[in-house]
This record gives sequence, C-alpha cells and structure tokens, in this order.
Amino acid sequence: MKTLTLHKYTAGDFTLVQNRFLDEYMISANGEFVKIYLYLLRCSSAEREISIASIADALNHTEGDVKRALSYWNRKKLLQLSFNDDGILTDIVLTSDIDPAKEQTERVKSYASLLNERENTGKTVQMPERISVSAARKKELSEQEDIQQLIYIAQQYLGKILSSTEVTHILYFYDELHFSPDLIEYLVEYCVSKGKKSIHYISTVAMEWSKRGISTVEEAKKDSNLFQKDYYAIMNALGIKDHAPTPIECKWMSKWLDQMAFSLEIVLEACQRTIMRTHKPSFEYADSILKSWKKKNVKTLSDIEKLDKEASSRQAENTASKTGAQNRFNNFPQRKYDFNQLEKKLLDY
Repeated sequence: MKTLTLHKYTAGDFTLVQNRFLDEYMISANGEFVKIYLYLLRCSSAEREISIASIADALNHTEGDVKRALSYWNRKKLLQLSFNDDGILTDIVLTSDIDPAKEQTERVKSYASLLNERENTGKTVQMPERISVSAARKKELSEQEDIQQLIYIAQQYLGKILSSTEVTHILYFYDELHFSPDLIEYLVEYCVSKGKKSIHYISTVAMEWSKRGISTVEEAKKDSNLFQKDYYAIMNALGIKDHAPTPIECKWMSKWLDQMAFSLEIVLEACQRTIMRTHKPSFEYADSILKSWKKKNVKTLSDIEKLDKEASSRQAENTASKTGAQNRFNNFPQRKYDFNQLEKKLLDY
C-alpha cells in the first residue's frame, strides 16, 4: 500500500491540543465529549464568555449532554469544576498539564477484568500481585500514629481483627492510591453500610474511586449519591429490587450513561420497553434498544416519539399493501357455471 505524506503548514490562529490527549484520552472517550472538550480549549484560548446553554447551542447538544461531558473530564482530571453554595457551576479550569495516569488506569482495567471473570465463571480469582506493600514499607507505615488509628477504626467497622492481607490492602490504598486516612475510613464505612465486609468488595470500590479521581470524603459522598440515584433508578426500571448492582450490571449502566452518553430518562425508557416486550429484566435487550437509538442519533424523548410515529406509519402502509393484494384477488372476475346443464352433458355422453 502506498504511503501518504502529511504536510503541515503554519497558521497564526490555532488552538493547542496536547498529544497525550490525542493518543490516550480521545481514543477511549465518547465522541461528543471530545467535541465539548475541544470547544472549551478553543473558547479558553480566545477568552470567550461561555455558559452551559451557550455550549449546548453552539454544538447542537442538550445542556444535559454538556453537563455529563464536564463531569466526565472532571473525573479524568482534565478539568476542575467549581460550584457555589447552591450547587451551581461557576468556574471551569482546564488543567495545564494532563496527568500521566496511564499506569494507574491499566491497573484498574486489569483488576476489573479479574472481577468480571469471577462474576461470570464463579471462580475465585486472586488479587493482582500489584496490590502489595513491601515488608519494610509496611513496617514503616504501621509505626505511624494515623495509620494505627486507621487500622483500629477499620477493625471496629468490620467487627474483627484484620488479617495480614486486609491490612496490606488498606496500606495499599494509602500508599499507592494516595487515599487519605479519612477517605479510607469512609471507604470502609460506606462498604459496611451496604452489608459488604469483604476486602475484595472494598478494593473494588477503592479502584473505582481512584479511576474517577476521587480524593476527598466530600467527593466520595457526592459520587456515591449520584451512583446510587442513577444506577438504582435503572435497576428499579428493570424490576430488579432484590440486590445492589453487581460489577457486570454496573458495566452495562456505565456504558449507557458514560460511553454512549444517554440521559437517564432515555435509559429508563429503554428499560421500560425491555420489560414490556420481554416481561423480564434483560440488560442485553435494553442495550440492543439503546444501540439502535444511538445509530439514529436519539438525544431526547421527542426523538424517540418521532421514530415511533415513523415506525407506525410504515406498519400501516405495509398492512394496507397486504390488504390491497387480498382485495385484488377477491375482485378477480369469477366464472359462473350452470351445474345442471353440465350434468346433462355428462349423462348424454
């Protein structure tokens, strides 16, 4: 195959985009999120005044789309968002340097794949070897007063003396994930409040928080509330009320809300249609509906209503066509026979 030569020209008016963003962040991000990030870069270089509404109008998105994109890039630490006391967004800061977090991301992906394998096969999967702390470092940390207090509090929450493995995990959260003692304490408290005392479950939550860039108790509480509100609403729409979301179920819902960038109301509509058509909860069926809507560029409930009307119109046309074909058959001129006369001819023969 003949190679192409790409020529570059110099222009006076341009917006700089870091190569690391193009090589790593752009590839895994939703395309609409990338558009919004690039638009923010452009506006920042020109010092334009913007708002959620103006961004949505410029890119032909909904304000909900813009808010989800901002939340996504905030979790990736490419943006810093500031809110007033009423929870209204007041400032957006584009970080000057993209955090080199590739190694941590790969660590999360590796661990998530092991958890999914255990969920699918029922096999017991060992913790990754990377979740470890050297003996020398463990001794050093164990001599710190705040760590000693943290271990004691964790034991109170879990109702037992921690094993060596459990202590290693907690020290890992502190030393490798850079969680503060307060955040680790809240992590254990949060998991116990869910009825989960397994160190595997606690580690799963810790990895997810690390991936989301959570570094304070306040951020963890906010993220947990959003997680519970959206995920549990989806579970409820599917008629699932007997258990908390599993890792696989969370993966489905994260795909719909984050990767496919659907609003919660769109996802709930897909779930309701799933129950109406299958009479049982099915993440796969709901996913097929959302994939179809994604291909048709559905963004609002009115878009879905429009598709429904088009489908009904096509169905009516097909029905009319079939009815017309039957009528044409019935309207064919029928021959009339005098059966008495025919019978006489046969007898005379």
